[in-house]
Amino acid sequence: MSLYKGIGKLAIAIALGCNGLAPTNATAQGLGNAPYSSLGLGELYGESFSDNTGMGQSGVSTSNGFQINNLNPALWSRNKYTTLDVGLIGQYKEIVSGNKKQQNAGGNLAYVSIAFPVGRRWTLGGSLKPYSFVDFENTSTRTIPGTGDQAFYSNTGKGGINKASITNAYQLGRYVSLGLETSYFFGNVRKATEVTVLTGAANPYVVGMNNRTNYSDFGFRAGGAVRIPIKKDNKMNLNVGGAYSFKTNLNGSQTGTLELSQNSFVDPSATDTLSKNLSGHMTIPSQYQVGLSLELPLKLVVSADYSHQKWSDYRGFRSSSNDGLKNVGRFNVGVEYLPRFLSLNYFERVRYRVGFSHGKSPYVVNNREVNDTNISLGFTFPMGFGYQNFVSLAFVGGQRGNTGNGMVRERYGRAVLGITLLDRWFQKQKLD
Repeated sequence: MSLYKGIGKLAIAIALGCNGLAPTNATAQGLGNAPYSSLGLGELYGESFSDNTGMGQSGVSTSNGFQINNLNPALWSRNKYTTLDVGLIGQYKEIVSGNKKQQNAGGNLAYVSIAFPVGRRWTLGGSLKPYSFVDFENTSTRTIPGTGDQAFYSNTGKGGINKASITNAYQLGRYVSLGLETSYFFGNVRKATEVTVLTGAANPYVVGMNNRTNYSDFGFRAGGAVRIPIKKDNKMNLNVGGAYSFKTNLNGSQTGTLELSQNSFVDPSATDTLSKNLSGHMTIPSQYQVGLSLELPLKLVVSADYSHQKWSDYRGFRSSSNDGLKNVGRFNVGVEYLPRFLSLNYFERVRYRVGFSHGKSPYVVNNREVNDTNISLGFTFPMGFGYQNFVSLAFVGGQRGNTGNGMVRERYGRAVLGITLLDRWFQKQKLD
């Protein structure tokens, strides 16, 4: 096949490859293969830390004050001691699409956060955590129209967005708290499409289109919480809470290149920069969360939350499209039980949690919604001198999507390990 004839076929093939790319096989690394991360922002990590993860990712209205509750900025005001929270996340996933099946696993840092009281009513904190990740590889083979040749398509994506935040929380009176989280989003996503014409030649030509987009900008999240005493001396409380994430336009710059290669060697004369530092933005949609909980302090918490995110407002980088994403709602419920706070029996001082979560994901495949349901278990073990430090474990098992009609089913198991150190760890020791 001549060079010019090969380039002509590749031009037709790559035009097809940029439209309607349906995954038929997928492999990736990082937190694990995520076929749906090719759409929108990618996969979201969520805001819950280890303790709330074990309660079905619920807890917008309540906090025990020993660990940081990141679901609602207002609840940071409950942390009256300097608190350091660090979390790690691991995930195992089985993916089924048609008659293809794959297992993969991965792990990552989940969060690093610190909270400390500035005054009797004011708590200041900071956190660093991943916000979303992109990790996929889709491959397919199709016939090039007007020719008898087949083209092999490979589409890959890597990267993600991180979030560094400063949280201010203030307690108004005894029962009302307000909070504001100011965040700086930063990161990059790299996506590539390669097309190979399968003519039987020993050294086929490969065309690759590569785009790297860097993102950075500020975003805001506000919250409020109210504790309503039901019984005297705060022996039973009804908690109400809510948080709102404002719509954010992330500024970005994109560089795109086109490469022609043969036998793994790039042809410099056929390499071109399609765009360089092209400016634009991506829109993160707004979200609200509301929750109720019944609390017997240092004994029992029963919580129920609802969240809604307006994904119809999402817009890709320099695009008027929202990738077909739909608005979604989600229910989260959970229970936390502490047998005896001051018991001499160690296991009666362990906090036990169970939770359930169900909702829609923003993805739609062949006019079918992709639902996500999971259950969770959690434990917090007191550690160290005076049992005032904690190690928390949360386990989540669930399923997203289903098989048939071109859909992808994901069955996943997720574990979050959290370590909490309170203020004695930070105190400088004095020698008399």
